[in-house]
Amino acid sequence: MRRLRVPLIVVLPLLLSACSAQWFIDTFYLNELVTFFTAGPIAAYQRNVMLFTFTVMLFVLVPVVGFTLWFAWHYRAANHKNTYTPNWHHSTLLEVFLWGGPVAIIVILALMTVVSTYDLDPYKPIESENEPIRVQAIAMDWKWLFIYPDYDVAVVSELAMPVDTPLQIDLTSASVMNAFMIPRLGSQIMAMSGMRTRLHLMASERGEFFGKNYQYSGDGFANMRFQALSLSQQDFDAWLAKVRGSGRALDLDAYRALVEPSKKVDPIYYSSVPDGLFGYVMHRFQVGDGKVPPDAVPSDLTADDVAQHGHAH
Repeated sequence: MRRLRVPLIVVLPLLLSACSAQWFIDTFYLNELVTFFTAGPIAAYQRNVMLFTFTVMLFVLVPVVGFTLWFAWHYRAANHKNTYTPNWHHSTLLEVFLWGGPVAIIVILALMTVVSTYDLDPYKPIESENEPIRVQAIAMDWKWLFIYPDYDVAVVSELAMPVDTPLQIDLTSASVMNAFMIPRLGSQIMAMSGMRTRLHLMASERGEFFGKNYQYSGDGFANMRFQALSLSQQDFDAWLAKVRGSGRALDLDAYRALVEPSKKVDPIYYSSVPDGLFGYVMHRFQVGDGKVPPDAVPSDLTADDVAQHGHAH
């Protein structure tokens, strides 16, 4: 019996129609190409910018390749029907094509760059009927700590959000410079010690997405990943209840243990967080003598704690 061989190009649309985008990504190891499998408005906008740019550049590529092949064929030695014009020196139509096309492309791309730069400003809030959820992200060696100040909880290596609800993420680093990104949601931004950057994201579909650090930060860089969970409001409330039920407080001792270098860190839940911890981490790198200003000290830290641990390391 002869084996039926079906080209991959025929099977691929069937696979895509029968499975979710995340299954396709995981199955075919496309984690680094997930920008095209968007799950949020920011990532979708960025994908459209890339596709638009690629389409515009085809107006350069296609004519150049086409005319190269045409000239090679038309002026081949075996073609005896060519017209010999040794005195030809100018063509207005050709000049318009050669100069007008590139100029038009540059103008189009310049306008698109200006518009998209303002539209994709990471500090620009996302319009939504739902109020944004505040998250404070702290990059460590080699994991991410996510604090939810409005809910008084914190989680390591896991970031949860309700679907169609914007996130306002403030970022800093307790170590070297890191780059935060969830490819399917869009926008990479740096997290730097002593500084606060801000990013707005939103998931438009439910699912589990991976995020990671895209800036080399040392030995554990390759595994500095986290899970981003886009949940229904009911599932998000259940997730919060699970975090609050962990019974683990993020006090000073817990923070000191957490900030130590570690690799491949599984999710850790903290049911309570001291007020001002994010500012405390940030201010440790801002003061020249290493002393943390009193107004930057979390409310549950004592003067002795600050004296012993309030300097940059």
